[in-house]
Amino acid sequence: MAALSLSPLFSAAQARAVDAWTIGVVGVPGLVLLEHAGRAVADVVSARLAASMFKPGDHVLVVCGRGNNGGDGLVCARHLAGRGVSVSVLMPQEPSGGDALVALQLLRAAVAHKGLAVSFVVDVDAAVGMGPALVVDALFGTGLSRPLDAAALALVGGMARARKRGAVVVAVDLPSGLPTDGQRPSTDVVAADVTVTFGGRKIAHLAEPGCAHCGEVIDVDIGLLHPPSAHCDVFALEGLELAAPGLLAHKGGYGHVAVVEGSPELRGASHLAARAALRAGAGRVTLVGEGGGRIPELMAGGLESAAHSDVVVVGPGLLPALVPVAGLAQLRHEHRVKIIADAGAIGVLTHGQAQVWTPHAGEAGRVLGCAANEVQGDRVGAARALVGRLGGVVVLKGAQPVIASPQRCVIVEGQAPALAVAGSGDVLAGVIGAVVAGALGPCSVDDAVIAAVWLHQQAGRSLNRGALASEIADAVAVVIAGAPRA
Repeated sequence: MAALSLSPLFSAAQARAVDAWTIGVVGVPGLVLLEHAGRAVADVVSARLAASMFKPGDHVLVVCGRGNNGGDGLVCARHLAGRGVSVSVLMPQEPSGGDALVALQLLRAAVAHKGLAVSFVVDVDAAVGMGPALVVDALFGTGLSRPLDAAALALVGGMARARKRGAVVVAVDLPSGLPTDGQRPSTDVVAADVTVTFGGRKIAHLAEPGCAHCGEVIDVDIGLLHPPSAHCDVFALEGLELAAPGLLAHKGGYGHVAVVEGSPELRGASHLAARAALRAGAGRVTLVGEGGGRIPELMAGGLESAAHSDVVVVGPGLLPALVPVAGLAQLRHEHRVKIIADAGAIGVLTHGQAQVWTPHAGEAGRVLGCAANEVQGDRVGAARALVGRLGGVVVLKGAQPVIASPQRCVIVEGQAPALAVAGSGDVLAGVIGAVVAGALGPCSVDDAVIAAVWLHQQAGRSLNRGALASEIADAVAVVIAGAPRA
């Protein structure tokens, strides 16, 4: 395998540190950053208006909070009005000081001396009743650390009504009410069509469930500078490049995967995992069990045959009572075989007994002693906790999978509804087994798992809802064939 392409996702604390470094240490005035940010939002709004065939008489509503996020909105309003756009500013409370107050003073001066078409309103119902074509949400950004109060919720509700009537919503940095670090919001949140952020995407832009509120995320460079000591441990996977196959390639060079066959009534799951391992490029795949395979390319044998494999995938379709714990321990310690634990093996194997774990939210909750809903409420936090509980690399499955290791968390962008089908997770286990075994070339277990999850997601994105899990497995081979080459 050649290389993963990762981009950092920042937490609220990291975003504050960047602001503090840029302003307090480097000496860039905060007002300069505010001006750049507001102008960037105005540029995005102008492009959206042009794309939606903005009509004379339509106008933009800018909803501003008291802080610097509201200051960005005020600068945006000034630039839009300067370009001939009719703008309404909804700001129930004026800033008490700082750069946001200066931005308000500059806007008022521009209205007074240049005759810009800007009106100021304080009532959300009146503002929505004016029928804006586009709404800029500049109420709260990454600095919000509390649930929204009743007054803020009324503004969020007003923006929701405007969107329901056809207005496009553009959020500044984050949709108001959305926690920066990826947790589930505790109150209503603005639903944005576009989010304009600065200095790098935030965890919430990709993490479930909040990412659904962000729409298209546009990251703009406004001159923020990162401290030299800054450390990021949450990333987004942008893609990967694969190494070209060697001219002398042979099956022994692409790994041997063993898949423990499932219980008789659930055997199809392990067969799907084995099929996926073949499709992901494993040189050899052995089905370990009594039933035998229905795929002619599979080898068959008992658990002792797995001693010659590189990886054992255990759990798909396997009842917990049938997980061969002692045999797997022997393979791991005496033969250095890597173990991929999925489904029935999760909760039976314990810390350090597998190199890779692939739970869904329900299985993760059982390991952590909480409900699946709690896992979904903070998926990055849950994935980190699972690493502490289980060791190795954890894939917390979901619409936006999270891969966690002791060194980092990586979120893989989903948008693959075809994966929402029984057997899809079994296919993922097989793909992971193949890539960890070396199907794409030598790499660390961590990198191999990330690459495998990406291949699985891309296979799902290439298919429509209604695809069978076996078709997802087959699509993995197509994705590999079309992947960029180094």
